[in-house]
Amino acid sequence: MKIKLSLTALLLSSTFALAGGDISPVEPVVEVPSVVTPNLSKGFYAGLGYSCLQGMYDTPDSEFKAMSGISVNLGYDINKYFAVEARYSTSLGDVNYKTWNVDKDIKDSSISNIGVYLKPQFSVAGFGMYGLVGYGQTTMDDGKTSAKETGIQYGIGTDFTVMNVDMFVDYRRLYDAEDFDGTAKGQDVAVNSFTLGVNYKF
Repeated sequence: MKIKLSLTALLLSSTFALAGGDISPVEPVVEVPSVVTPNLSKGFYAGLGYSCLQGMYDTPDSEFKAMSGISVNLGYDINKYFAVEARYSTSLGDVNYKTWNVDKDIKDSSISNIGVYLKPQFSVAGFGMYGLVGYGQTTMDDGKTSAKETGIQYGIGTDFTVMNVDMFVDYRRLYDAEDFDGTAKGQDVAVNSFTLGVNYKF
C-alpha cells in the first residue's frame, strides 16, 4: 500500500512539474528575400536635352544666338567617379544676329557642335557635379557660307539621379580663340552652350 501511494505521489509531482515548467516556444524561421540593387555606378547611358547655343564676337560687339536647340548624347560610366561622353548639339530654327543697332533673324542659319569628352564626376545622396573636357568641332552657318573650327572644349554641370534617370544642367565652352575659320580675323570669338536635359542609365 505504501509503495502504491509513493508511486502515485511521484507521478503527480512529475505531472505538476511538467505543467508548471518553462517551455521555450519554438519560433518559425522567416526567410527575408534579398533585394538586388542594380549597379548604376557603371554602364551605358543616353540622353536628350534642350540647348541654347551662342556665338560672340568682340569687334564689333555682336552675338549669334539660338535660344532653341537640341542636344543628344551617349556616354559610358566607367565607375562612379569617371565617364566618357559623346554629344551632338544643333540649333532649331533661324539664328538671331544682334549688335548695338541690329537685331534680326538670319534665314537658313544654324549653329551646331559635335564633341567627345572625359567626364570626372562626384555625387552625394543623388546630387552630383561633373566636369567636361574634350575635343570637338563647332559649325556656324549664316545661310550662305559655313565656317567650322575644331579644338579643346570644356564645361561644368550638375545633376540629380533618381533610380536610373538622371536630370542635368550644364555649360560648355565650345570655342574660345581669335578668328573663326577666316570669318572674324583679328577678333576674339567665343561659342557657348547651355543645356537642360535627361539621361537614362541602362
